[in-house]
Amino acid sequence: MASVGFLGSLALLAAATVAAASEANAPREYLDEETGATVFFVSRPLVFARESAAPFNRVNPVARAWTDDHGGMPVVPRDYWSLAAAAVDRGGKYTYVLIGYSWLVGMPQPSDNICPDRDHLVLQLADRRIELAPFDGSARDAGISQPIHRPSIGNPEPAVYSIDLATLGLIAETAHVVLYCGAQKAPLKYDLWEDRLPALRELVRQLHD
Repeated sequence: MASVGFLGSLALLAAATVAAASEANAPREYLDEETGATVFFVSRPLVFARESAAPFNRVNPVARAWTDDHGGMPVVPRDYWSLAAAAVDRGGKYTYVLIGYSWLVGMPQPSDNICPDRDHLVLQLADRRIELAPFDGSARDAGISQPIHRPSIGNPEPAVYSIDLATLGLIAETAHVVLYCGAQKAPLKYDLWEDRLPALRELVRQLHD
């Protein structure tokens, strides 16, 4: 009987873990009082990182990399890009965007080793290449007046990219996503820093429902 109780406890623990993971990936929404739009967005953005090159390769003992971290953590110098998917509902007409931020951790100032070229971002999905198209206007013009997953470092301004639901679905279902920044022949490569694709998959699933 003891073994049955133990197995039952394991089953309850597993169910609780699955429920917690599902809640963490559940999309968020709010009614934007300034624009009148209903905004749906991912619970966690995709975060891409690239380690800095010399002479900036010095350890920053404590830094917070993005807004949904709790407390500081030791990091090595890197520059980051985050992309958060959002859907804006204005009277039943939907607009889909990616909200991007670029920021530095452990570097005293921008250098040639980082990419501030917000107008030339490419997502590589296995053998498929997606060039992100800058949105014609600000995030507020898209219907989003509130910051969505803005990093806590440096108070960066958002970059907004137009996208469609089908492409969001392709990104969400790709096992390996890489971000390239810059229009030059050798753009800088940013690897996916943390697997937050389940949050994007959940947003796409609910938008399809």
